[in-house]
Amino acid sequence: MSERSRIDATEVDSVVLSDDGTRLVLLLRDATGQKFALSVPVTCLNTLLRAMPRPAPMGARHALDAWSMDPAENGSGMVLTLRTPEGLAVSFTIKPWQVQGMATVATFGAPHDVPPRSIH
Repeated sequence: MSERSRIDATEVDSVVLSDDGTRLVLLLRDATGQKFALSVPVTCLNTLLRAMPRPAPMGARHALDAWSMDPAENGSGMVLTLRTPEGLAVSFTIKPWQVQGMATVATFGAPHDVPPRSIH
């Protein structure tokens, strides 16, 4: 994306529906005070709303369908992305030691568990 096509709005002046009801028009203002209008089809509003972070209800759990881990842009961490069967995804920037900790817990159980004793 080129810098010229990006608008970093600092406030929303107003939101109006187009005369024919097919578009939502956001009147925005950037840090310099310049005004911009962004017009989006109302048919994409659910897509926009799904992209907004929402707090999960206490105790909510979701099935994990897939995950991926990629290098972070800063080069010093990783990006862990978790995906549900419904297509929801959430990404976290994590440090290598956190990945190692998760692998340790997954391999050997919770940190407070006492490993079973064995006699050879």
